[in-house]
Amino acid sequence: MPRSKIDLPRLAQYFIDHADQVFTLSDLEFLLAENSDQWNLPPSMTPRVFLRMLLKKTKLRELRLHSPHYSSLLRYTAQGNVSPISVALSIMKNDAYFSHASAMWIHGLGKDHRNVFVNKEQSQKDTSSTPLSQEAIHRAFRNKQRRSKLFYKYEENTITVLSGKHTGRNGIVSATAPSGHKVDVTSIERTLIDITVRPGYAGDVHAVLEAFRLAKDRISVSKLTALLRRLDYTYPYHQSIGFYLKRAGYPESDQLLAKREPIEFDFYLSHNLKDPDFDPEWRVFFPRTPK
Repeated sequence: MPRSKIDLPRLAQYFIDHADQVFTLSDLEFLLAENSDQWNLPPSMTPRVFLRMLLKKTKLRELRLHSPHYSSLLRYTAQGNVSPISVALSIMKNDAYFSHASAMWIHGLGKDHRNVFVNKEQSQKDTSSTPLSQEAIHRAFRNKQRRSKLFYKYEENTITVLSGKHTGRNGIVSATAPSGHKVDVTSIERTLIDITVRPGYAGDVHAVLEAFRLAKDRISVSKLTALLRRLDYTYPYHQSIGFYLKRAGYPESDQLLAKREPIEFDFYLSHNLKDPDFDPEWRVFFPRTPK
């Protein structure tokens, strides 16, 4: 079929209509296969030729995502400044979802939309049968918390891909982000648990406490504590959650739900605390408030 018969106006309009979508090469190959007849594309057109034509004849442009530790990713977009959520969606693999600071932003519990977190759960592993000890807790929380090195820079944004604990997508819901995107994201209860476990991915413990305050009239603490039990963490994060519930002004009845689990050890609100304060009720070390 002669090149002149390709329906370039309709083809170009497609990318104008999807200006905030970020495409992978596989996405474009799928479009070629699905829309060849509609766009009057010649049967002999290869994906490489199709891409070259799109870059020359439409608004589609290359978008390269750089990582200091991994190979760069090449994406394509018809808009010069797409949202970081759109970029993150192009990175996410099957069953991945938004979490931590991104979930806080989506649920209105935080304002950080530039640090984007997507979570792809690990495969299920055998749990350790080693009994927990006070020395093991001290040793584990003495140093800085490990952070994922799999992240990409996009303009002023950082998109971090987490390889999280296997949960079978427990506590994952569908929601609409402030950007208008329909996304899979941790529920509010699951979000509060996740940022308690990894406060560095929320900003810091002060951001976590503020999230608990903002969520106070929106969550079920019984649902939160039941979910925490199902997630089956080795460390006693119910003590940290109880601490946040108390400091955020939750009713005593809510705090008592966290006390259904035994309080047997001294614990830490976060890693690498220097000269911390100690809450004797929840037996939790926490950052000393500057005076």
